Amino acid sequence: MSTAIVANHLAGRGRAARIGPIVRRRLDELGADYEYFETGYAGHAVELAHSAAQRHEVVAGLGGDGTVSEVLEGIWQTDCTLGVIPAGTGNDHARGLAIPLDPVGAADVLVKGRRLSMDVGVETDKIFGCLAAIGFPVTVLEYVNAAKPGSPVGKAAYLSAVWKTLKHLKAVPVTITVDDRALSADIVGVLLMNMPYGGGGLMFAPEAKPDDGLLSIVIVEDIGRWDLLWTLPKVYKGGHVGHRAVRILQGRRVQIKPAGMRKMFDGDLRSTTPMDARLVPGGVQVLVPHGPHRRSSP
Repeated sequence: MSTAIVANHLAGRGRAARIGPIVRRRLDELGADYEYFETGYAGHAVELAHSAAQRHEVVAGLGGDGTVSEVLEGIWQTDCTLGVIPAGTGNDHARGLAIPLDPVGAADVLVKGRRLSMDVGVETDKIFGCLAAIGFPVTVLEYVNAAKPGSPVGKAAYLSAVWKTLKHLKAVPVTITVDDRALSADIVGVLLMNMPYGGGGLMFAPEAKPDDGLLSIVIVEDIGRWDLLWTLPKVYKGGHVGHRAVRILQGRRVQIKPAGMRKMFDGDLRSTTPMDARLVPGGVQVLVPHGPHRRSSP
């Protein structure tokens, strides 16, 4: 099986640059047929993946969720299979697909894994595999991205950003239409989840599955900054479900108005609302470990 690896060595504040050689050594040990490409600028992974899809059966993203999402966009509507090697700050694609977070285990999946038909989110501005969001998750990401070299990664990075986000937290009136059902609410955030995790292991949508043909829409209404701070740590184990300010719906198409709110897709900031997203069931093949589907632990 011929494989291309598209690596963003800046991901994870340089973590990907350290993981790349480990992955290559493991693939060499396994006798894998592969090419290795490094990205040079924003959006380059889309171009590299699209080109590699013409020559390889598998194209894998080595980096964070943004890198994986760009690779997905590059191979979208080709016959190519997606691979995931987690090396970023969040790595929520890997968690949702039960791919090992260690580089050797992830490399093994590229050679020994099975194919899963994964649903794909399609929005006006972006393809997404893991999640799309508006509101406080976007502000948190902005703080994570703005952190200086040497700053914490993973859970610590996101929790630090949450603390900063609380200073600016406010509810915004929106209209959300899920399939043919419309509702109005004052929200601090909305997440469209194709997988359970976001924000580096926060289990926003415990029941979400990448192959069930449905988006889980997590609506966080006017919760108050201290209540949000108290509740967020519980999200790692899904403890927010049932909270008075949290509503979780399921559907295949989601529209959000009014205009002007920043949108985030798999860790990538794009444009502003309105949002119009739909799910394409089984939109791409992805390599996952053999055996029953089990999510990677946070």
